[in-house]
Amino acid sequence: MFKKLNQTLITKYPLIWNLKYIWILLVALAINSIAFINGFLSFNKKSQLQEFQLFNNFINEGTFVYYIFISVILLIIWIYFYIKNNRFKSFYPTSRNYLFKEFLAVFSLFIVFLYIPNSYQLGIKTRVANYMSEDQYLKDIDIINRGQAFTLQQGFGYNNYSRNLSIPVFDTLVSEQQTRQLFNQNLIELKKRNPKLVKQFLEPYFRNDEFETLLAEHFPQRKSYQPINFNRNYIPLTKKISDDSDYPSSYNEASVVEAAIPYENDFEKGNDTVAYTYINLASLYNYSSLAFENPKDSTKNHEYYDKELITLLQKNNRNDIQKLLNSYKELLDKNEIGYRLEKAKWIDYIPKYPYYFIDYQLNDFNNDTLKKADYINQSALNIIYSNVGQAKYQSFWLNNIQYYILSALVFTMLLITFRFSSFKVWLTTIIGAGILVILGSVIGLAFNYILSSNYLAYIILFFFYIVFLILTFFGLKNGKNKLITGVNLNWFVLTNIFIAIFLLSFYIQVREDILYDYTQAESLYQFREKNKELQLLNQLADIFLYINPIIYVITFYFIINLYKKWQAMPEE
Repeated sequence: MFKKLNQTLITKYPLIWNLKYIWILLVALAINSIAFINGFLSFNKKSQLQEFQLFNNFINEGTFVYYIFISVILLIIWIYFYIKNNRFKSFYPTSRNYLFKEFLAVFSLFIVFLYIPNSYQLGIKTRVANYMSEDQYLKDIDIINRGQAFTLQQGFGYNNYSRNLSIPVFDTLVSEQQTRQLFNQNLIELKKRNPKLVKQFLEPYFRNDEFETLLAEHFPQRKSYQPINFNRNYIPLTKKISDDSDYPSSYNEASVVEAAIPYENDFEKGNDTVAYTYINLASLYNYSSLAFENPKDSTKNHEYYDKELITLLQKNNRNDIQKLLNSYKELLDKNEIGYRLEKAKWIDYIPKYPYYFIDYQLNDFNNDTLKKADYINQSALNIIYSNVGQAKYQSFWLNNIQYYILSALVFTMLLITFRFSSFKVWLTTIIGAGILVILGSVIGLAFNYILSSNYLAYIILFFFYIVFLILTFFGLKNGKNKLITGVNLNWFVLTNIFIAIFLLSFYIQVREDILYDYTQAESLYQFREKNKELQLLNQLADIFLYINPIIYVITFYFIINLYKKWQAMPEE
């Protein structure tokens, strides 16, 4: 059977026979199948769902080393047989179509080998996706979205800076006009010390520090020597949850800041110490965050759950809150998540109507240094449902395929340039490329010291690209300097893989520098998130990663003729 198949390939499909394509492709598919099964079986304990990098175990646990070792050995054996018969170097009449098909075959083969990590990840995601039904998942994340505010975690924002919606019990005490007036007064004073300072009035108005300062005047009873610490973060209602995080993406203005207003000019001195007093205004009302997006009901979004929380608090029904806390605890028990509520019941930690000012903070994990304080391991629960949600709704067999294709293109061209040129030319190409990288880096550092420009890397790369192109066509036209021409042709072909990506990146950098004012208080990251033009350009850049290999494959069809002309040049 194999002998007959081999004979058929020799007579009818010489390219496939010469590449040993069927056999090596079957081997590559077999390794991918093994990787899928390996990934599927690697998930065998419920506790694994609490691993933040669960789907990256192929890398994190070192499994990839075995697959790389086996794949490299097999590819070396295949390449040995592949380069033994080179009809192009032997001046055997070879059409452009034949060489192009050879390029496509090698390219597709590398894609299959580089897809192995995806196969492993698909295996483990398939297993995790079946851990619970979709109905159960949607029911559970609804409980988490409703109950997370009551976990009183340090990582959440409970001050007025963090909220998105109006809270009548607070906003009726301080108006926007009052807040703006104090903001302008403070800005004048700040500019006296720093004339270049740029500070924007935040919207909604209650997010400004001046609002909290004015609000503190209404609650002198909240004075304390011990501030309650929560993160100062803000999550816009329109912001999507990051795909690779178990927490919602947020704008963290400081790692941990005091969700309290220092009461100025009010301190006591004694024994060379100063004890400041604070007005603690952290409130459940101010919580504004979405743990999980509902993939089946877009109406259950960030704003929906913020309104649900406000409504629940305004009802002043402790029994409803207790039911929600019980449902949340059931999730913790079901998923074997640790918590301790021994010093007091959970409901006793929850602040009370009408302002729901927070006086206690619950830890996220069991910490012996905190003398076994009560805690709720909220983050572990979120990680579990983040992993399940990712497995159910973000498991696509083409995940990250653009990067695998780009890598396959690089490996393919390294092999094809060796195949289409001589060993001497190819070796000079590789060594010379290393020298050029060092030279380009030295030039870049030297010019950057003088000019300090963001564009030097792009300019240097484009300069070398043009030089490669000119020297290649000059050598082919004159029919001289075959070695130099072949090396420059290889450099041009290899650089061609990335040149369009770099040009697009260069354009985005230029537009970013034009649009962004580096003197403003808003960070560059926040500006990128808000500016529609930059958002569109970044989306186009992501799409272009898929388009770039297609463009390269088309252009290479015509570049093959350059290799044919180079091959016809006289030896020196």
